[in-house]
Amino acid sequence: METSGQRAMKRGVVFVLIAVLVAGTLAISSISPKKSRAASTKDQSCANVNETFYMVIGNNPPEQQSFVPTQNRLTDIVLKLGGFNFNGDATVAILSGESEIAVKTITFATSTPTYRTFTFATPVTLTPGATYKIWIDHNRSASPLYWYYNSDPNCYPNGSAFWKGEARSADFDFATYGYSVSEPSGPPSGDQTGDQETTGGTTGTDETLGTTTASIAKPTNLTAAYSESDHGVKLSWKASTTTDIDGYKIFRSENKDKGFTKAGEVKKDKVEYLDQDIAAAKTYYYQVRAYKGSEQSYSSNTASATIPADAPPQKPQKLTVVGTTLDTISVKWQANTEANLAGYTITLYKGEEKVKSEELKKDATTYLFSGVEAGTSYIVELVAKDDQGKSSLPATAIAETLAKATILSFFTPLTISLISAVIVLTGVLIFLIIRRQRKNRMV
Repeated sequence: METSGQRAMKRGVVFVLIAVLVAGTLAISSISPKKSRAASTKDQSCANVNETFYMVIGNNPPEQQSFVPTQNRLTDIVLKLGGFNFNGDATVAILSGESEIAVKTITFATSTPTYRTFTFATPVTLTPGATYKIWIDHNRSASPLYWYYNSDPNCYPNGSAFWKGEARSADFDFATYGYSVSEPSGPPSGDQTGDQETTGGTTGTDETLGTTTASIAKPTNLTAAYSESDHGVKLSWKASTTTDIDGYKIFRSENKDKGFTKAGEVKKDKVEYLDQDIAAAKTYYYQVRAYKGSEQSYSSNTASATIPADAPPQKPQKLTVVGTTLDTISVKWQANTEANLAGYTITLYKGEEKVKSEELKKDATTYLFSGVEAGTSYIVELVAKDDQGKSSLPATAIAETLAKATILSFFTPLTISLISAVIVLTGVLIFLIIRRQRKNRMV
């Protein structure tokens, strides 16, 4: 027959098991491993080259920079900021019209110009070809914060800086990072069968070409010339005589008569464009159209430029982060095709700090960074080099390593307290059971 001591022992064991189960469940629920972010590449940017040009942030309305994305997801904004012993919060917002669609605040200290990255918790959905604004402000109790700008009106032809409520010819130092995801395409915007000067197909942003109309006067006198100092082909044209337009779209092909796709676009007050997505020893043909909404003018004359065989290599294409772990970053890219390609230089940055740089052979298309920090954002930069020592423009991608979460997160203050309580309770129950058994034997 089961004694009262044995029954007490069973009840104690069951209680302990239930307590351990509850504690384990609570501990597991506190684990929140951080997911890796989608690979991002630089989309739009302007760099400041003279640090005597800056605006003190804090006007009303706040300082802004407009930009036109080619990607439909925005992950990061990088701004060149400084100040006199600034130590506080800075807030960046993305505006669509006058509406905020994303906001990010970071805290930092600086007294010299430095690049700061604002990473949005969730990628921001954008419409390629639409105009957005970067808005920045800071907490009023902090020291002055400066946003540096480039006074060259050609630094970023697709947008303008705004301060004290007015558009400026300058552009702030900024860069947008993101990526594109495939989305269902809408119906075509009108019948294009009557277009006798069609540019053909769809643009590089999957945008369907608008219907041509004689009501928009076409741009004229298009010229194209290779510029080694600018690493690109400089285009210029005479403006459309139609003033009520949105801007100009630039189309490019390697064939004089067909295969034109969109290389970029500029606002209506711009009549220049720099195409830096070029390769040595190739000839590119260009056309420009004025547009308003989905309607476009007929194409301008066709202009061409031949890239010298000894031009610097083309910027590496399709640099992509393909995997991250706690301490590694894996990237890949599309191989350059230059006959005189010597190799690549790949560099890893954490903010402005150069973490690692490596020289790679010309047949390399992948690389693995190891020994990096967990839960940290990095910028990968890749440059192609030829056998004459000339370097391409850098390709960039953003990577974020996984955070240390899954195992170590078990030992939180909550779980430690629960485990301690279970141990103490178990000891008390064992003591009471032993005491009861001794008492029963004495009876």
